Amino acid sequence: MKLLSVNPLSLNSQKHNAFTDFVKFKNAYYICYREAQNHVSKDGLIRILKSLDLLHWQTVSILKFELSDLRDPKLSVSPKNQLALLFYHKQYDSAGALLSNLSKVSFSQTGDSWGTPITLSENKWWLWRLTWLKEAQAPFALGVAYNRASHCVRLYAGDPGRSFKCIQPELFSLRKNGKGYPNESEVIFLADGTALCLLRRDVDTGSAQLGVAKSPYKRWQWIDLRYYLGGPAMLQLSNGEIWIAARLFTKRNKPVTALLKLALSCNNVGEYRASLTPTLKLPSAGDNSYPGLLEDNGHLFVSYYSEHQGQSSHVYLAKLAIGGKISS
Repeated sequence: MKLLSVNPLSLNSQKHNAFTDFVKFKNAYYICYREAQNHVSKDGLIRILKSLDLLHWQTVSILKFELSDLRDPKLSVSPKNQLALLFYHKQYDSAGALLSNLSKVSFSQTGDSWGTPITLSENKWWLWRLTWLKEAQAPFALGVAYNRASHCVRLYAGDPGRSFKCIQPELFSLRKNGKGYPNESEVIFLADGTALCLLRRDVDTGSAQLGVAKSPYKRWQWIDLRYYLGGPAMLQLSNGEIWIAARLFTKRNKPVTALLKLALSCNNVGEYRASLTPTLKLPSAGDNSYPGLLEDNGHLFVSYYSEHQGQSSHVYLAKLAIGGKISS
């Protein structure tokens, strides 16, 4: 990978702009992120930007609800060619007391107007992403939800627009796997339908986990990746390479947004091995990461946020050349 450019995108420099995602939908590009007073304030709204050329961006949607914090928006394109927006809705009363924490999804035919949100998981179970199996006969997606107090993640499956249910209430947990606080995740499907689940952790060694499963995604093999990965995103490129973007800590214990290459192999008895190679650090510092990944026209694009230019957190779009000399 070779870094070609990094451009700021966030529109309100007085706000905390963070938690990005990035997709291509109907020949246009969309980036979403949360805009609020700070990282944990109760006033978060979702801003969605659109571009036709990856150079000029404009706001096409703003989602906000009264007495609410909308967190960690994620965009995906369903097999019905709808744009899906997943987000975590923290609802408060007029005195500021927390009423509910619900993962919800809205669908759009156009990218600028959205349907009524549908609740996907139980209260306080944070569904992090939706990943659609394109080859399925009917709309089918997987998603992983976490609950901090339980030290556990659950696996959900089905059609998020109609019937999306928990199929594994203990996909990975401290009780079952001996490793605590699994949380943020990314699921991708390989060409043969095999699912990979990248899972962040934040206690004991803090090492991320990689799960591998075949359909119907009930039996998982877990591999310790040995690196801490915050806000992880994962993408398989058209050349077969698998890349991860995440918050990584340097030897000086400074957080940066980095790209890592995943090597995955399977032996003749179906056991998988995996390893990570950090390859490139994006311009980043302070509060940063939560990237979105998109391959387009021979380039890899990474949306992310960072505080490396002043005290405010801004959203950036990095453009990278695929292949060539590896930078570190």
